[in-house]
Amino acid sequence: MKSPFFIIGCGRSGTTLLRSMLNSHKDVAIPLESLFIIDYLKTKKTINVLKKLIVDEYEIKEWGIDITYNDVKDVNDKKELISRIHNIYTSKNNKRIWGQKTPRFVRYGKLLKRHYPDSKFIHIIRDPRAVVSSLIESNVHKSNVLYGSRRWVNDVRKGIVLKERHPEDVLEIKYEHLVSNPKKELEKICKFLEIKFDENMLKYYKSKKEYREYYSRIHSKLSKPVDKKSISKWELKLDKKQVMLIENICGELMEKLGYKRRYKRKKTGLLYVLLLKIERKLKLFSQFKHYFLKRKEYIYSFLKRKIKLGFFKDLFNLSY
Repeated sequence: MKSPFFIIGCGRSGTTLLRSMLNSHKDVAIPLESLFIIDYLKTKKTINVLKKLIVDEYEIKEWGIDITYNDVKDVNDKKELISRIHNIYTSKNNKRIWGQKTPRFVRYGKLLKRHYPDSKFIHIIRDPRAVVSSLIESNVHKSNVLYGSRRWVNDVRKGIVLKERHPEDVLEIKYEHLVSNPKKELEKICKFLEIKFDENMLKYYKSKKEYREYYSRIHSKLSKPVDKKSISKWELKLDKKQVMLIENICGELMEKLGYKRRYKRKKTGLLYVLLLKIERKLKLFSQFKHYFLKRKEYIYSFLKRKIKLGFFKDLFNLSY
């Protein structure tokens, strides 16, 4: 496989688990999340602006590589620029194929397909109740049941539409299947990517971890083998009111995907919804504070890029 591939899906659906598995393949290199890529592909700024900007991208430093202007000075377009830095990362890790794992890329399938027409996508889907429970618990996302449910519906629909448009280039994987029978699902993925199956993928938890303090809590389980208990853990963490709201918002789509409701549909109280909206606004402040304390360099890099590329509206569109 010459073209890149993208692991996509709603956050907390198992994209990081799948990345860890595939990254343990002898030929595959997948760096840490890279939100800057979308800005580079969207912008109308010249390639010279992008070449100067990319050397200071903090997310690339989190990959464990340093990019200098000399590394990219002969690049002629933004697709080549993105490929160049991934090739540097791939070479450093003695691999030959690069992929990307940034869940929110599920919202930009059309953009990615335009720049990488031969690329492939692995869309991982998980029970919305488990996803929302994890989003609530995450120290990074700081979401709640209302916004987590809306995010799941939006992102999963985007992935489904992408598959409808490119049926041969999008593979849907259920988190529950990956955890229950990882070998079978990984064999399916390898066939899709046209690479040989590598047993090391099943031993992903023995690999060296790249996640620093910022991510360590939400990805702490990557140092252990897959646990089937994660499939139903939401049952112990969510109360009845939370489950009912998730099923009210996600019900139609989750049933189409094979996830059964626990409760019959019942109208959600307006006061409960209002309180969740207020809670979310308060949590956004807490989320920003967490970013600033734990990932200050990223904030500076993020703001610099958005301002330099003219994406001012993005600063007020925190769609987590």
